[in-house]
Amino acid sequence: MLKLNYLLFRARKNHDKITKDPLITSIVHVNYHARSYVTPRMPSGKPIHMELQKTEAEFLGKTRKVSTLKKNIRVLSLTSVVGGAYWGMIRATWQPFTLSLGVSMSLLGLFEGLGGRNGLITALVQPVSGRLSDKMGRKPFIVLGSILTLTTLAFYTLACYTRDWRFLVPATISLGLTALSHPASSALTAESVEVRERGMAYSVTMFSFILPGVLTSAFGGWVADLFGYEILFLISIVLEGLSLSMLAFLLKETLNQRNEEKDMGRVSLKAILVPPSELRGFYVSMAADAFSWGLGAAILFGLLSKTYNFSNLQLGILSSLTFLMWTAFQLPIGKLIEKYGCKRFLILSEMIGIAMMIGWLTFTSFEVFALAALLYGLVASTWVPASQTLLSNSVEKEERAEAIGRLFAFRGIIGFPAPYVGGLLYEAMGFKAPILAGAIGVIVTLILIALFVREPE
Repeated sequence: MLKLNYLLFRARKNHDKITKDPLITSIVHVNYHARSYVTPRMPSGKPIHMELQKTEAEFLGKTRKVSTLKKNIRVLSLTSVVGGAYWGMIRATWQPFTLSLGVSMSLLGLFEGLGGRNGLITALVQPVSGRLSDKMGRKPFIVLGSILTLTTLAFYTLACYTRDWRFLVPATISLGLTALSHPASSALTAESVEVRERGMAYSVTMFSFILPGVLTSAFGGWVADLFGYEILFLISIVLEGLSLSMLAFLLKETLNQRNEEKDMGRVSLKAILVPPSELRGFYVSMAADAFSWGLGAAILFGLLSKTYNFSNLQLGILSSLTFLMWTAFQLPIGKLIEKYGCKRFLILSEMIGIAMMIGWLTFTSFEVFALAALLYGLVASTWVPASQTLLSNSVEKEERAEAIGRLFAFRGIIGFPAPYVGGLLYEAMGFKAPILAGAIGVIVTLILIALFVREPE
C-alpha cells in the first residue's frame, strides 16, 4: 500500500513525468501545463488511483488465495499422520495375517497383484478418476477414496473374525478402488503451492505419512503377536473415520473452474499403453521399476514369515526401521530435488535398491535384514518425491491428474503379474528366486532411467 501511495505522490508532484512500475501495465502521462489540476488518467480513460486500487485488490486477492490453498498441505499432512499411524501397523502384519488364513504364497501374490500399490485394479481406475478429477475437481475423489478405505478395513475385520479368507476378495477389490483418489490427491498437492515448492510439498505430505510408522509398525507387530489381528483393524477403522472427517470439512478445492470443455470419452487401453512421446522413457522406466520390485519386495514379509519364521514383532521392527530412515531423509531429499533435479535421485534410488537386494540374497539373520530395512527407507525417500515432481512439472495443470492416473495405470498393467510370478517362483525354487529376479530387473531399470529419462524443461 505504501508503494501505491508513493506512486500517486510522484504523479501529482512531477511535471511531464512518466511513471513506470510492474504493477502498472501502461505508461502514465501526467500533464500539469493546464491552469487547473487534472486528475491523472490511464490510456483507458480511468483515473490512475482507481486502476491502482484495482491492481492492489487483485494482488491481495491472489495472495489470500495462495495462503488458503497452502492450508491444504496442512490438512493432507494431518490426514497422512492419521493414515500412516494405522497403515504402519497393517503393513507389517497384513501378509502374515493373510497366510494365517490358509492362503498360499502365490495367492497372496495374486492379491497384491490385483489390489496392491501397483495392482491391476489400482491401475485401471486411476486414468478414469484422473480424467474425471480434471473436469469435476479434486476433493470429491479424495473423500471417496477415504470411504473406500473404510470399506476395505471392514472386510479385513470380517475375514479376521470369521477366519474366512474369501472376505479378502472384496477387500482386495475395494483396496484397489481406493487408488481413484491418488491422481486427485497428487494434483491437489501440486496446485496448492508454487511450482518451485512442489518437491518440498510432496516430501512434507509423504513425511507426515511415514513418520507415525516409525513407532506404530513395531507396536502393531507386538499387538498382533499378543492379542491377535482383530484389534489392529478396529483401531484402523476409528482412525480412518477421523481422517475422513478432516478431508470432508477442511480440505479446499483447487480446481475452482471446472474444465467443461474436457473430452470425457472413454479412456482406451491403447491410450494407456502408448505413453506420450515426450514422456515415453519415463513411463517405460516406471513400469520396469514396478515389475522388478513386485517380484520379491512386494511379498517380502510373507517370504520372511514363511522362510525364516520371522514373528510379527520382528517384521514390525523391520518396517519401523524403514520408516525411520525414510522419515529422516524425506525432507532433505525434497530440498535437494528442487536444487539438482529429479533424474539423478531416481538413479540413486535404484542403486541403493540393488545393494539392499544383494544383502537379502547373501544373509539370513534378522540383524542383516534390519540393516537392509534402513536402506529400503533410503530407496523410498529418494524415489517417491523425485518421480512425482518430475511428472507434475512435465504436464499442464488442466491435464495433471489424468497424466498421473495414466502413469499409474501404465505401471500397474505392466507390473501387476509380478507378485503372483514371485509367489510361483518361491513355491518352485525357494526364497532366493523372486529376490534374484527382482534384482536383475532393477539393474535393467537403472539402465533405462540413465539412458531415456529427461528432466522437464
